[in-house]
Amino acid sequence: MPLWRADSAPALPPLAESTETEVLVVGGGITGITLAYTLAEQGALVTLLESGELAGETSGRNAGFLLAAPAEPYSERIALWGREGARALLQIGRRTHQRIRHLVQGLGLECDYQQAGSLRLTRTPEESEDLRSSLVELKHDGFPMREIAVTDAVPAHAASAFDTAFEVPEDGQLHPIKFLHALAAEAAKRGARIHPHSAVEGARWDNGTWKVQCNGHVVRARTLVLATNAFTPRLLPHLAAVIAPRRGQMLATEPLDETLITRPTYAHWGYHYWRQTPDGRLVIGGWRELDFDGESGYENAITPTIQQAIENGLRTLLPRPVRIDYRWSGIMGFARDGRPLVGWLDAAHHLAICAGFTGHGLGLAAACTQDLAELLSWKRAEGISTLDPQRFPELKQQREGIVALGTAAQG
Repeated sequence: MPLWRADSAPALPPLAESTETEVLVVGGGITGITLAYTLAEQGALVTLLESGELAGETSGRNAGFLLAAPAEPYSERIALWGREGARALLQIGRRTHQRIRHLVQGLGLECDYQQAGSLRLTRTPEESEDLRSSLVELKHDGFPMREIAVTDAVPAHAASAFDTAFEVPEDGQLHPIKFLHALAAEAAKRGARIHPHSAVEGARWDNGTWKVQCNGHVVRARTLVLATNAFTPRLLPHLAAVIAPRRGQMLATEPLDETLITRPTYAHWGYHYWRQTPDGRLVIGGWRELDFDGESGYENAITPTIQQAIENGLRTLLPRPVRIDYRWSGIMGFARDGRPLVGWLDAAHHLAICAGFTGHGLGLAAACTQDLAELLSWKRAEGISTLDPQRFPELKQQREGIVALGTAAQG
């Protein structure tokens, strides 16, 4: 069971009748909810369908980090994507945090938001040099990261487990489900029709509109947006070549009297991560590098191997016995090149996508959906230009031929 819970989810009903809408968003996580809010705020008629509970998948099963700079060395991102692509993702991370802060403060959303900065810890000299070599590149692109003493980053008893520490002052953290439930309620106030427990079965383009089957009803939409992250290939199977499901596991302790961690923290190239909640719980997860094959696929389950490794990491931070109150996992959508797919899949048939966040949806989605809203209005959206799905040849080949999804595509 995940740690994150909200005292009162918004009272939003499943889809109970056929309807028409301008934009239909499929998926009720960070991507779908921020997009629905943005479109409703702009005056669009938007409907959102979520198969389960709002934020019930990885959007409500993560660590609640708002990080701009990458866990892996920035120089590696430049080598993989070019400077323009690497810098664009940093800017999206920064704009996402700014957007979320604006929403939290402007709407008065109660979600334990804090801007306390973040830490990157290394375990070996090799990892330290990899991150250190990126400091100049990050500074060049306007994202300061600085090296600090390990003893300023972790409790003294844990310092020997790490080689170096780096600090990013602009990052933050929040309670993901409280934020998303509150934002969904605000979107509904602005006219967005949001329906949890409303699974899309199939969809077909018919005479200029999408006809989407859900709960025995039909939603007609001029534009359809897939915001289903790891689960997108289940509606559009050929996307399995570019978006793969990967599992992440976490646990949370009982509330502690002492404060051990003051900032969200990545370690070991981002494979290990932790934070402490306002009520004192240590939240820690990752270690998927110990079993890459086992942590692939759609099974949402915890495993002894990974949970034991996480507990070993916990003992580094807290040597004394402590009760574990929560254990959980979530399925992330990993893009083939590590960057999300945001933009038109098939502009001729008004089909867009915002998915494949490679474990960083909370830190990237809010800016991506703000830009995507512009694209859906047939405006230029330079901020997401490097995330165009057409960068993948197999998607470019089908960019004007997608007319059916899910069961409709199989029939």
